[in-house]
Amino acid sequence: MFRRKLRQGIHGAMAFALIAGGLLVNEGKSEAAPIPETVAYSAFSSFGTTQGAGNWFNMKKTGSTYSYLSVYDATAPAKWKETSGYPYVRDSFFHPENTYDAVKKWVAPQAGNVDITGNVLKVNASSNGVVAKIFKNTTQLWSATVTPSADVTPSGVSNIHVEAGDALYFVINANGNMNFDETNWSPVVTMTTAIKIEAESYNSMSGVTAATTTDTGGGQQVGGFDTNDYMVYNNVNLSGGYKTLEARVAAIATGNKFEVRLDSLTGPVISTFTVANTDSWNTFETQTWPITGSATGTHNLYVKGVSGSGIANINWIRLTNNNSRGATMPFTTYEAENGTLGGGATTNNDATMKKEAASGKSYVHLDATGESVQWTNVRDANRMILRYSIPQNTSGTLALYVNGVKRQDLSLTSTFNYDTAPGNSYVRSFDDKDFTIDINAGDTIKLQKDSGNGLAWYGIDLIDLETAAAPIAMPANYISVKSAPYNAAGNGIADDTAAIQSAVNAAASAGKNVWFPPGTYNQSDKIVVPSGVSLKGAGIWYSHLHSTVTNGIWGGEVGFTLNNNTTISDLRISSVDTQRDAHYGIIVLTNPGTGSNNVLQNLWAEHMGCLEGWTDWSNSTIQNVRLYNTYFDGIHWGDDGNAGNIAQNNFMRGLGDDGVAQVNLMNFPGVANNNIAQFNTIIASYWGRGMSDVGGNSLIYRDNYIDSTFNAGMIVTTEPVEPTKPSYTINGLKFQRNTINKAGHTGHNHAGIQFWLYVNPMLNVRIELNNITNGETEGIHIDNTSYGDSGGRTQFNFNVASGNALANYTNANPLVVPVLNGNTGF
Repeated sequence: MFRRKLRQGIHGAMAFALIAGGLLVNEGKSEAAPIPETVAYSAFSSFGTTQGAGNWFNMKKTGSTYSYLSVYDATAPAKWKETSGYPYVRDSFFHPENTYDAVKKWVAPQAGNVDITGNVLKVNASSNGVVAKIFKNTTQLWSATVTPSADVTPSGVSNIHVEAGDALYFVINANGNMNFDETNWSPVVTMTTAIKIEAESYNSMSGVTAATTTDTGGGQQVGGFDTNDYMVYNNVNLSGGYKTLEARVAAIATGNKFEVRLDSLTGPVISTFTVANTDSWNTFETQTWPITGSATGTHNLYVKGVSGSGIANINWIRLTNNNSRGATMPFTTYEAENGTLGGGATTNNDATMKKEAASGKSYVHLDATGESVQWTNVRDANRMILRYSIPQNTSGTLALYVNGVKRQDLSLTSTFNYDTAPGNSYVRSFDDKDFTIDINAGDTIKLQKDSGNGLAWYGIDLIDLETAAAPIAMPANYISVKSAPYNAAGNGIADDTAAIQSAVNAAASAGKNVWFPPGTYNQSDKIVVPSGVSLKGAGIWYSHLHSTVTNGIWGGEVGFTLNNNTTISDLRISSVDTQRDAHYGIIVLTNPGTGSNNVLQNLWAEHMGCLEGWTDWSNSTIQNVRLYNTYFDGIHWGDDGNAGNIAQNNFMRGLGDDGVAQVNLMNFPGVANNNIAQFNTIIASYWGRGMSDVGGNSLIYRDNYIDSTFNAGMIVTTEPVEPTKPSYTINGLKFQRNTINKAGHTGHNHAGIQFWLYVNPMLNVRIELNNITNGETEGIHIDNTSYGDSGGRTQFNFNVASGNALANYTNANPLVVPVLNGNTGF
């Protein structure tokens, strides 16, 4: 006997699926096994004149100390070597010296799972053999003696989890005598960074149905997914240590859940996924939730409905090592307050200024000889960023120690630590400065005030450690700004403005793009870029565009004036601005009526007002940008109907106003709409808010991480920005899956999420699936104003508010009558 079971979620021809009631489990068609996303890093193909190409480095080792080989010898066969000739490393050969091993190092650019392949070939018949070893950081993974008699295959070197900055060392030791010890070894590291599983490729299931998807790319989807229904996907390798579960879903309600379990319906839960409403069964979004625990090895994954009828249509799921909230960056941050303090060092001596401007709202204070902060067992790095504060109008040094040995004195200046406008009240206190430094995985780093470090005090907020990749080579169809007849100097002294502009104009005429080789290029005026011309550098560590002029002209003399269809990438951009008031440096402006289909990516921007804003900007992308120590908004949308933009995977620290702002004022005829900011990190803003919606339609902020903002983490407001410039009504804001931590400051009314409807109402606002924690005032506060949300009630769905000092939730506005559903803490 069969019964009919109504299934929700598959619409169109499959709107109502009939499932045989007596069949609890159906076998899947297994159309596609889990698909690993892999990258191969070959030591042989990466070898060349530049250390770091393909994440490979050529080194030597004595005892437990690694250092880089100092000489590149281009004489065939080319090699990296020491001045004595040994040890050396070639494309596929190692030759040790009696006291120094020959080493190739590979550094993980991100977290993932690696397999190592490549035999060590037998050595010369006259050799007494070599000892080959593989280390992960300081842990030996494999070792064998390689003799003239046989090749050797490394064993036990698969399914190795690595985090960004972990190092694999491939070592050849002379075994006591270096004679005839040249050894042929070409290791390849194959890295799996993610696994994608098509939803319909289950090996078995209960209750769900498959049908043709309406999602981009076609294929099939799974629907009819209710409580206790499930799909099973066999033999999924979790050794990548995945952090995040992505799911491509469509749903008509927020709050329904499914979970992922290991090996059975009652096995360990590795992710609980709360679905957000996408507004239609046919509108798909990629939504993310964390993976918990530390499961490794191969498992069967059970995707099981936990709550809801018609939980979601699912196209695919994906396990990744990206952060589930905030930007995924190649550096690792070590907060000073989490280090080991020595010599009497203290924290937070200045609780009203530097503490409030610090990341994590805490810093370490060094004010006496011998005081220090230390971090142990750090990652591999060749760059260190120090976020610091020193007394105003000073410069000086601070000692850096590695493994207990003084490495150098770091030169510091207070030029950008403070806003220099007379009488200003900004709590700007910190600046970020980068240093080239060789750090091996497992090292200990210490910053110490020595007797020769003469400043009265040093405020240490944090360090970032990163292994910078090799410079990018010039692509085809590019014109170099250093080539004749342009002849930019790139020496950080000459003014290269005219040379760069000439190269840009020539590129436009020839249908080419513009290349900035490694160097520092001073500019004294904005570069005007015609439509269709792109500008690219060798990377943020190598190609630097620096404005030497500061003034009160709108937009300043930093960066570019764009039109349409331009990509700016792989550059560091900075200026000499030291104040907010009456200085208006903006890296990217556009000519009126343009600003469409532009891309800003892989940039480092610092010491100016804003990256992009107060200009025509539509259908454009800002991604993978590091934005440090600005004086106002990082990214600013809203003017004249900015629409269709996306800002994603950007890292912002030390901003002087909102990280991402939509400010749509009624003196412009166009209404801003359909802008998205996702997976951005905004930390230690010393003024303004983390994010803001100040008028406009259909704004989406999702999956962002906002921490230690001086004012609100997020503000929803209709403001009279100027008496004649009120902001538009807010319509259709979605604020979903964001984390706000340590927002606001004592004595101020801004909450983690602040509402202030002063000149217009809001409608159809959804605040969903957010975490608002540890605020210095309230978690959520709705101010008592003259406008409300009667045109479309505000929804607070499945948020978590906790640890906020005054209250988790306060609604002081009788005109705002929100729907509260499934929240924790209020």
